[in-house]
Amino acid sequence: MANRRRRRIAKGSSISIRRKFKTKRNNRILSSRHTSKKRLYTGKVPNFWKENAFAAGYDAAIAAESSRLIKEDSSNRISSIQIVNQRWNLWYGSVKPLPWPVYYATASKFAEGYHKHSKGYFGNAVLLPTVKTVAAIVTVMNEKDTILQVIEQLNRMPLHEVIFIVNGSTDESFELIRNYSGAMIVHYQQALGHDVGRAIGAKLAESDILLFLDGDFPILAEHLVPFIDAIESGKDIALNNISPYIGLFSKRDYVTTVKEFINRSMSRADLEANSLTAVPHAMRKEAAHIIGYGNLAVPPKAQVIAIEKGMAISAPASVDVITRNRLRARNVGSMNKVSDMIIGDHIEALKTVMDLKGPRLSFPDQIRHRQITKV
Repeated sequence: MANRRRRRIAKGSSISIRRKFKTKRNNRILSSRHTSKKRLYTGKVPNFWKENAFAAGYDAAIAAESSRLIKEDSSNRISSIQIVNQRWNLWYGSVKPLPWPVYYATASKFAEGYHKHSKGYFGNAVLLPTVKTVAAIVTVMNEKDTILQVIEQLNRMPLHEVIFIVNGSTDESFELIRNYSGAMIVHYQQALGHDVGRAIGAKLAESDILLFLDGDFPILAEHLVPFIDAIESGKDIALNNISPYIGLFSKRDYVTTVKEFINRSMSRADLEANSLTAVPHAMRKEAAHIIGYGNLAVPPKAQVIAIEKGMAISAPASVDVITRNRLRARNVGSMNKVSDMIIGDHIEALKTVMDLKGPRLSFPDQIRHRQITKV
């Protein structure tokens, strides 16, 4: 009997020691900012991340309450989410970078822990990896069937500004936005086109980070976070990486081909066919100012200027906007009005490249040695 009891005690002690060691190991990993993503994520979010995030959120709510940063007023919901986002970034700064599945899970648990103490309701809010101000700029033209879903996803994020550029709409898009959103609405009777609307929104926005979207299809808030994170991490422009969706070179359309040609002409073959013509993309407000708001109305031209000025450009995430693109009369067929317009924009961008780099663009004349002879 005594021997059995000693074995039980020994076994319990062993478990206790293992748990203690595991806790220390987890805390050591948690506190490291330089831990590789492979080490942190293996397909399933470890419980210790969730538990630590929940506890951190709970403690953050206590700290916020003691400093009287939050009010028990439902009308203060937006500012409350922004406060939670600030507290989240204080904690996340000590553990980042996390792979996105782990990031979303821990951010959700942090908000849950915060809610546990504060009793505030944050729904399915998606916290952002930045304390900088973020503006969403959305162009809208007859999007009554999708605009409420777009608004729903934008409302999940602690944005400081949302600007809708409603142009050429003949349906109820304007009324739906006005009734279901507190956003700024810029309304034009005539159709401006997506790119002109984005340029107007960029100039009006006062936030540090600009996020550009279209109103024709909703994008999950989680899928927008990497673009914001890229700007937070030091990039000037974050493009949508459409490379996984465009297929083999021999099967690409003229628009895709000319996009890649412009990038190669600027010695940025790494950008492939990724372009400011595709949403979603994000940009520093200061970068938009340097490029020139008017130039944003011609996206490939704006991209050429950004590259020439040495701006940091990346394509951090992929959102399928090709198969989900809404079919309209003007964008169907091999040579339609939209593709003609985009190709025309790239011809204008090519002229800008030639003005900057000469007729050879970025391609050296390695074999032939031309001599100009005056007659």
